[in-house]
Amino acid sequence: MNFACLLADGFEDIEALGTSALLRRAGFTVDFFSVYNKDEVKGSYQTVVTNLKKMKNLSVTDYDGLFIPGGRAAFGLRENIEVKEIVKKFHDAGKWMLAICAAPTVFGMLGLLDNKKYISFPGTEKEMGKAIRVEKKAVTDGLFITGKSAGAVYEFVFEIIKTINGEQALETFKQNLKY
Repeated sequence: MNFACLLADGFEDIEALGTSALLRRAGFTVDFFSVYNKDEVKGSYQTVVTNLKKMKNLSVTDYDGLFIPGGRAAFGLRENIEVKEIVKKFHDAGKWMLAICAAPTVFGMLGLLDNKKYISFPGTEKEMGKAIRVEKKAVTDGLFITGKSAGAVYEFVFEIIKTINGEQALETFKQNLKY
């Protein structure tokens, strides 16, 4: 499984990097894309990510899904026309749609989560349209997998692994991780 991860200045460090590191450890590929096509981006806690691919070169056909981490960057991403177009392309192509913390609002404000279950950072409910909030650390509904916050990174990753690769793959991952 290959995922494209959208990064912009202000991304939540552990949500982006922790999730990606754990997914890579589980055998997934995660490529970082600079939303504003810069050479580097800086997280909320000053972690600098370099060697990024540029979002303008992102081809939906090269990936099985899209991952958007939260942080203050998510509030700009949900207003960005290019991001909205990429999100719609992934959705229309039937790809996995992953988001954590404030990032599910990108999907919610586009109406993609209407009548679907989700979780996001507390206080973002008003941005979620007709989506159905479920108070868990991670929630799957169809091809959407959402996580609550930085404190739910492990549960978010576990939900992704279990949903895509199955319960046995998750148990093996947990054993290897010594969780």
